[in-house]
Amino acid sequence: MDNKRHVVFVTGMNPKPPPVQHQPLLWRCIAGGAVQAGMTAEELAPLANRFHLAAWNHIYYRKYADINVDRPWVEHMLRGDGERYCAPEPERWTVLRMRLMYTLGDLLPWLARLFGDADILASIADTARYFDNHDGIGARVRAVIKQKLVQLLGQGAEIMLVGHSLGSAVAYDSLWELSRRDGNHWRCPLLLTLGSPLGMFYIQRRLLGHAEHGARRYPDNIGRWINVTATGDVIATDRRLANDFRAMRKLGLLSNIEDVAAGVHSCYGTAEGSNAHRCFGYFFHPLVAGLIVDWLYGREPRVS
Repeated sequence: MDNKRHVVFVTGMNPKPPPVQHQPLLWRCIAGGAVQAGMTAEELAPLANRFHLAAWNHIYYRKYADINVDRPWVEHMLRGDGERYCAPEPERWTVLRMRLMYTLGDLLPWLARLFGDADILASIADTARYFDNHDGIGARVRAVIKQKLVQLLGQGAEIMLVGHSLGSAVAYDSLWELSRRDGNHWRCPLLLTLGSPLGMFYIQRRLLGHAEHGARRYPDNIGRWINVTATGDVIATDRRLANDFRAMRKLGLLSNIEDVAAGVHSCYGTAEGSNAHRCFGYFFHPLVAGLIVDWLYGREPRVS
């Protein structure tokens, strides 16, 4: 086991429970997925303290979520009772509608407000607040991520960075800022993105570095990038990032971008039904849990 290896998780949108409650629950999901992949509880126990949250949501939303809203459904999933929540493939129209709404929200906001879905419009507004850096909120969010990374690096850690949903964009921006503005020469050996919207033009044109040219447009500190999208996750409307960021490979900025765009079935749901996008379901999947645990054990994570 390589005790220098750590995992830092950048959470997605919406308020989250206090980290002291949230982190152990997330680790239980990872451990549950790893057991499905063939590991034992005894093998997993020493790894828990090397899984860290880069929790930014309380700064962004100025409040914490009640963990008791999620906990019963997570327990339901961990007991193996979540199979009926395994989300089906979304209808093509649903995906196209999501893309259209984000495009309208980007280019014709008045038209989006006129015809848009209230939940999607709220999501667009939430996302825009980060990218517009309203009252410096985007910079403060990235400061939390970078502080956690620098703290661990100062202890000699090797870090796998994991970003879920909007957290994948925050992680990407933080890596760009570290390498292009902060003069930090640390290299992230493995970036794992889950349910990522980074394939959307709406997101790409707002990333740090988008206005730059050549290699400076991208972070230069990522070794390998794995992107996983669960079946039924409509937030990640474009499941493949290798084509969107292929210039990074051509420029020699990373070794590979690997997309897992099929075969990952998240079995998390609530009284409202299936929710393939939640990070609990991603972490409970044996492939995702296996990638994390393999990294912590010093093995080369493999997607197949």
